[in-house]
Amino acid sequence: MAHLLLAIIVILFPLEAPSQEPIIKDNFPQGRPELRWAFFPYFNLDNLEGVKDSKAPDGDNGIGILKNTNVGGFASLSYAVTRQTSNFYLESMVYCPVSEGSKGPLSGIAFLIDPIRGNFYRLVCDFKTNDPTLNLAYVGLDTRNYPVYLKFWDSKEIPGGIPKESGWHKMAIRVKNEKATAYWDGKELKGGPFIVDKIQRGFVGVYVNFVGGLGEATTKVDGFVLRKE
Repeated sequence: MAHLLLAIIVILFPLEAPSQEPIIKDNFPQGRPELRWAFFPYFNLDNLEGVKDSKAPDGDNGIGILKNTNVGGFASLSYAVTRQTSNFYLESMVYCPVSEGSKGPLSGIAFLIDPIRGNFYRLVCDFKTNDPTLNLAYVGLDTRNYPVYLKFWDSKEIPGGIPKESGWHKMAIRVKNEKATAYWDGKELKGGPFIVDKIQRGFVGVYVNFVGGLGEATTKVDGFVLRKE
């Protein structure tokens, strides 16, 4: 009788299993993208591609690359074609270039991308030697595609300081209830969370730009992971 009563209780009130949020990822194994990618229609029409790379940080001989060469410079943005999301954690290994002077490439990740209204947020490494920073900004048609900066992190605020040479680093962003927290190499960056309420939900992706003039730039990524929260 006791066993029957227990069975009825379990049926009526099942034990709650720990929830596992869906994870979407692209490791570009052997240079083959695992997700479908699309170009942001208001920038250069370059799209993210997979290429073989024996030095891929995850060791699977492949990475993703996004160039800005379709019209010879400025910005390109490519996003993973998944369901749009509002609360999430996004991380990716990003190859951050260090460039001399006041001109150079920006590389990073983008989030809350709205390809219809033409706006998004992005977190980039901007390691020109004249004024090296990590920075977070909003960009949209309503700003004529000029960034509205939410935060700059300089050498004193970046864990480990400004890199001396180009290399791979883990960049991440967590968005919860229209507020964003940024991370660099697994450590939380100071100053957050930052209000990101101009876009309620959107896609995530990869960003590249060249600043200080017209020039070609490439963003390399690996271990691109989106976890909905």
